Amino acid sequence: MKRCFVLFFLFQSLAGNAQNDRLNDRNNTNWLQSFNTIKLSKKWSLHAEYQWRREQGFKNWQQSLLRVGANYKINDQITAHLGYGWILTYPYGDYPIAAAGTFPEHRLYEQISFRQPLNKWVFTHRFRIEQRWLRRRTGVAEPPDYEWYFLHRFRYQFRSQYAFWTKGDRQFYGAAADEIFIGAGKNLGVNIFDQNRIFLLLGYKLNKRVSLEAGYFNQTLQQGRRINNQTIMQRNNGLVLSSILQL
Repeated sequence: MKRCFVLFFLFQSLAGNAQNDRLNDRNNTNWLQSFNTIKLSKKWSLHAEYQWRREQGFKNWQQSLLRVGANYKINDQITAHLGYGWILTYPYGDYPIAAAGTFPEHRLYEQISFRQPLNKWVFTHRFRIEQRWLRRRTGVAEPPDYEWYFLHRFRYQFRSQYAFWTKGDRQFYGAAADEIFIGAGKNLGVNIFDQNRIFLLLGYKLNKRVSLEAGYFNQTLQQGRRINNQTIMQRNNGLVLSSILQL
């Protein structure tokens, strides 16, 4: 019994220290997204997407994200992808990632997706590796000096989709997804865990070419810096609206 009490108080102490070690920054963010696939042949297609991310409703910028790339369909279940991203991250929240002002990022990435249909379900596994070049300000000199630094990042997303109703090419469905981000590289900072995203969505497929999705997302993001020896955890949530075009 004494051991149980000791373990209980040890657990409470560790949990309290973990909470005291964190600064929680909670934000309302909303994302508008457009994903477009342009078919070139039976195997090859082009990809273009833009994500317009805002905070405090749609009042302020959170992030602007543009991606372009190429897809190669290995078979009906497996697709490989290579792409480039241009990202601008803006200051937002009480402890902004862009603490020294808006910063740009160049990103190369490679991914492979596995699609598993099962009756009314479709399960998708997406593995992505990113090479990231981010620009940051150095010092407080005017005019400002900048430097570029390099990071790796690994991402895995699992998505499940269920068809509630199907008629011809039209379909009404629900989807849930979770994606985890793991950082790597000598410029990583204080954390390996980068972020996690959860999505709960409803979608409507109008025809073979056009689908619309809307829902809720929750983003937990750990910054690579500390303030007063405390880890900064951004906890963002809001609405996401997406269009998916197959051209």
